[in-house]
Amino acid sequence: MGEWVSARCTEPIEHLMSIFMQRLPFDPASVVGVPRAPGVYIIRLRDGTPFYIGRSRRDIHERLWRHVTGTGSRRVMEALSRHEPLEFEYQEMISVEQAEAMLIRELGTIRLGNLRRETDPADW
Repeated sequence: MGEWVSARCTEPIEHLMSIFMQRLPFDPASVVGVPRAPGVYIIRLRDGTPFYIGRSRRDIHERLWRHVTGTGSRRVMEALSRHEPLEFEYQEMISVEQAEAMLIRELGTIRLGNLRRETDPADW
C-alpha cells in the first residue's frame, strides 16, 4: 500500500506538476498511447481548469479508456455527452494514492465532485 500524504505538503505545486506528460486531447486516439502501468492522471477543461483527477494501481491506460468510452466516471461521461472539449495528462507512478491526494489537495477538485466513492472498486 502507498502512503497517504499528510495534511501539509512541503513540495511546491510547480515541482509536482512538472512530473506530468504534455497535455493531449481527451479522445480515443490519444488514450491509445498511454502505457499499461500504475499512475495518476488529470482530465482538464480546454482552458486548463482541472475537471477530474484519478489514478489506477494497475493500468492507467485501461482507466482512461473507460473514461473516454463513457464507462468510467459519471461526471466525465456527462461532459463527453455534452461534447465538452477535454484534455488530459498522466504520469506513471509507484505510489498513486500519494500522488492523487497531493493533486486533489493542490488543485482543489474536491469541490468539483471528484469523490473517492466514485472510484471503480475493481481498480483497488
